[in-house]
Amino acid sequence: MTGELCWVDSAGRPNGIAVTPLLRGEVPCVALPYSHRATVRLLAEATEVGFAVTDGRSLRTGQGGLVVFGPVRVIDDLSGSLFGEQLLEQELRKYPPSRALVDSLLLRRENWWWMPRVVVELSGVNRAVESARRDDPARNALLIHGSETAAVSTVALGERSSGRMEITSLDDALPLDGGTGMVFGYDYTSTDLERWESWRFSGSLRRGGFEISHGEGTPGEKSRPLGLLERIRRRHRIAKACRGEITVAERHTNGGSREVSWTP
Repeated sequence: MTGELCWVDSAGRPNGIAVTPLLRGEVPCVALPYSHRATVRLLAEATEVGFAVTDGRSLRTGQGGLVVFGPVRVIDDLSGSLFGEQLLEQELRKYPPSRALVDSLLLRRENWWWMPRVVVELSGVNRAVESARRDDPARNALLIHGSETAAVSTVALGERSSGRMEITSLDDALPLDGGTGMVFGYDYTSTDLERWESWRFSGSLRRGGFEISHGEGTPGEKSRPLGLLERIRRRHRIAKACRGEITVAERHTNGGSREVSWTP
């Protein structure tokens, strides 16, 4: 199961990332590995964050998408206790790659850097907005727009050149010309989520289309299975990034504790 976090940062830039949606009790949350801590610092500056589920593969047949907006609480779970006690079993069901890292006590000791998490949980609900579901990951995407708080639209992608992308709304009308936005999507291997590739284009809305100022990734690009060497290299990259950010977080929290709420 996949979801999305959507927000506008303190500089007025719309952002979004693909996540594994979890519940802490009845509270929606995500538990991001420390390799994502820099992104979380931007997210925590937002006045509200949208917790979304719009991918058709994560919804029941005929069910539409939903985005719930509200303020968030960010927790440095440096010991991994909160994650291990309350969220790990959910992640193992929803995100199979974690099974290769922490599905036993032996693996958790060997891959200790995967247990500490930055937990982002919804601390209140400002509004809930229905959204069209995205049934074609190659042609359907989220448009995140707004200058202070985020609005989220589901769009269909049309023709794209180096500087412009045609988009058509799948739910409400597109916002007015001139607003900044980000068109964001992702795809994954449905059996194991081993390959989970995101793409994004930042820019502005112009004449019913999207003028691109910066882009990362390619919509609809098919991911081939990873070879053994590629798996090893990717794990080493993730481990190095997690260990580095864990060290930084421990310095900022005087060694860390079970839960440390923080705001940049």
